[in-house]
Amino acid sequence: MENIDSFFSISQLLLFLGILLLVAEIIFFGFATFVLFFIGLSMIVVGALMSINVLPNDLMTAIFSVSVLSLLSAVILWKPLKKIQSNKTNKNIEVGLVGYRFSVDVDILANKPIKHFYSGIQWDVVSDKPIAKNTPIKVIQVEVGKLTVAPSE
Repeated sequence: MENIDSFFSISQLLLFLGILLLVAEIIFFGFATFVLFFIGLSMIVVGALMSINVLPNDLMTAIFSVSVLSLLSAVILWKPLKKIQSNKTNKNIEVGLVGYRFSVDVDILANKPIKHFYSGIQWDVVSDKPIAKNTPIKVIQVEVGKLTVAPSE
């Protein structure tokens, strides 16, 4: 059986595997885990450094360099990548019944449900604060058979 060095150099193998890991991270995991990203990035950098003879082209150097660079890139890039990933703005999009505005002809007492008929369904309407009758209210949360409301601004 021939040695793998006869087909590929270690630098070429690292470049190929690094790109493969980055593609897998994006396609299969949607950039949700950063582990494959850090390892793939490290493989590409080490492979490039080996191909321009900055690092020796041997297996031990490759393993050590990829390990150290993966840890280093994880320490440096973890917080910025997490911040970018969780940068979701709350635009208060009202979906379904959330945001529906109406008024009722009875007082709503705090945490005491009243009945409201809407769209063919009898709903329990609750609020964490008392609301006077005929006050404009809006739905802030929907559960099965239950509308949580607050005074409408």
